[in-house]
Amino acid sequence: MKTFTSLGKLFLGVLLAGLIVTGTSVTASAEKVLRIGATPGENIEVTRERYQHIIDYIQKHTGIQTELFLATDYTGVIEAMRAGKIDVASFGPLSYVLASDKAGAEAFAKEYRKGAGSMYTGYIITRADSDINDIKDLKGHSFGFVDPASTGGNLIPRMNMLKNGVDPDKDLTETTYLGSHDQVALAVAHKRVDAGAVMNFNFEAFLDRGTVPADQFKIIHKSDPFPGSAWCYRKDLPEDLKQKVRDAMFSISLDTCPELKDFLRKIEKYQPATDADWDSLRETVHILNIDLTK
Repeated sequence: MKTFTSLGKLFLGVLLAGLIVTGTSVTASAEKVLRIGATPGENIEVTRERYQHIIDYIQKHTGIQTELFLATDYTGVIEAMRAGKIDVASFGPLSYVLASDKAGAEAFAKEYRKGAGSMYTGYIITRADSDINDIKDLKGHSFGFVDPASTGGNLIPRMNMLKNGVDPDKDLTETTYLGSHDQVALAVAHKRVDAGAVMNFNFEAFLDRGTVPADQFKIIHKSDPFPGSAWCYRKDLPEDLKQKVRDAMFSISLDTCPELKDFLRKIEKYQPATDADWDSLRETVHILNIDLTK
């Protein structure tokens, strides 16, 4: 069984992460080229297609040549920012906490979603015909997590299991990191794992694509709301460049940017954010005794 150790170990082997870039090879950001990073919450090709819309929009709005950076895992984007290879990135909640601590990331915007505001919810899902009906029933079963640096796909479900008397490192027969929320849903559907953790909107988007009928799943646990994703730039970027990026992001809305419909989905707009917006998540990290300094 794969155990959950310090998240510091995430950074080992980053150079082997198999980074993928749209446009050019990964080098330090050149003058007048804005490189934007994204984490693979979904299938990487779906992510690439979605983010190209926002890349094109930001380039048009700022007048700066803009390129998309994708990595095969969450920490690849964090490491790229730490190394100065990307300038702006969209991070999941825990990824942002890590990036702010390790990579000089500065949050400036957060999503506002229709019906959910700026908070997320984590789901634990299983197959509709499973005998697992409650989070406490997970004992003795296999489980699929998303990524060690995923909030709704790892941190939150682990905390909720512990609160309900399930030790994910002792009570589950096998745990696997599957890389994206889509892959977790597919693994559950195809009986590769008995249950799995996904973010609410990622799972809903997966069902909307019709890859697997919704009636093949059931949700056995919903977490309390927690802080959502962050748009960040490197703290050391010039202030005038930061302002251009902020102006571009805050000009986006579902009503006024129909060309971004596929990217935004249920995101109505972006709101100003500060680092303190993720302090409650840092408290969760503290409760689970995760050492971010390693």
